[in-house]
Amino acid sequence: MHLLKQYSWLLLLAVIICIVFVTWIKELEGDPAMRPLEKDADPAEVLLQQDAGPDGNGNAGENTADDSKVMVDIKGEVRDPGVYELDADSRVEQALEAAGGLTDKAEGRSINLAQRIADEQVIYVAAVGEAETIVQTEGSSGDSPDKININQADAEELTELNGVGEAKAQAIIAFREENGPFTSIDQLTEVPGIGEKSLENMKDQISL
Repeated sequence: MHLLKQYSWLLLLAVIICIVFVTWIKELEGDPAMRPLEKDADPAEVLLQQDAGPDGNGNAGENTADDSKVMVDIKGEVRDPGVYELDADSRVEQALEAAGGLTDKAEGRSINLAQRIADEQVIYVAAVGEAETIVQTEGSSGDSPDKININQADAEELTELNGVGEAKAQAIIAFREENGPFTSIDQLTEVPGIGEKSLENMKDQISL
């Protein structure tokens, strides 16, 4: 009994320490500032989720227009004439290869193989012996500065020809798109609304 009284203050001190410790632990558990922080999102994972698109399969950009392609209409002396889709930076040479190459009757001088193609362009390959075959060398069409090239002029330029209004200009362009470039100035008489007399009035203003 004497021993218990002697060490009672130690037991009391131990109990107080236990109470203080338990109270401190409970306060820690209830304090948000002392809770472990949630792991921040990995920036790489965020980027991957954005790239994946709404369906999560990386197809977000599938429906965007592909501007790297153009459509060209290849006519005349080629093995497989028709409309072809090609890379925008292609040349006439690649376009002709897509159409199967030239036939045995093709006049190679009628085309410029190095020319860069454009969307909606008509590439016409003339046959050997066609009247006044269009010949382009060293990147020059040989146009006279004061004349209008009926194979390249737009509607506004064509209306500068004598006797040609908006309707005839559109008819010339329509004929050109359907049949390919004009191979002779006299071929203009095949355009609806243009006869021999009309051609005579504008002949000196025209080049191919």
